[in-house]
Amino acid sequence: MHSRPIRARAGTALVCVLGIALLTSGCEDDDTASARRQPAVQADRADRAGGGAADSDGGKTLPLGEATSITYKRGSDHLRGTLRVTAVSIRKGTRAELTQAGSHSDARTTHPYYVTMTFENTGDSSLHYPFLNTPTGLEDTSGVDAQPLITADDGVKPCRGKDPDDFAAGASATLCKVFLVPKGERPSVVTYSTGDDTKRPVRWKAAR
Repeated sequence: MHSRPIRARAGTALVCVLGIALLTSGCEDDDTASARRQPAVQADRADRAGGGAADSDGGKTLPLGEATSITYKRGSDHLRGTLRVTAVSIRKGTRAELTQAGSHSDARTTHPYYVTMTFENTGDSSLHYPFLNTPTGLEDTSGVDAQPLITADDGVKPCRGKDPDDFAAGASATLCKVFLVPKGERPSVVTYSTGDDTKRPVRWKAAR
């Protein structure tokens, strides 16, 4: 006997609920909408400040001095992190500087070049014994990888490259690496290759 009024009241309640929901969503002010968009905007700004999303510059050639964000991965123990990496400069050294460091390797057929890199740990975790400078490479004008000079830590005084033993989150470091380029050739690009996509290293053009 009372089924119809009950159904009517239930239908009316449902309409009211829907009406309130529609009014609420329709009356959302600009401040609320802006607040909802803010996290996405902040993330986009953070990506740009850190050189873009990690590994987004893989395969690209950047100008010297431009930073990029890279996934750092050391395969032996699966150490991972996020670095902001910049190829800062390439400077031609002298044979005398190598001789003072006790190195006579290919001194007659090559010229030393010093590649300076900066690194910043933009991840959340400290990296222990990260070998930051190891993935740094240098190609000459023939497209051949220049030979890195192996010396004792900080052996070449104008090009010190001792990695930190512990690279804390937020820490930064400036390191230099010596490369031997055959006479008649010049540096062309600096490369940095690590992470999951080592076949597409980031590259920096040698000349500004």
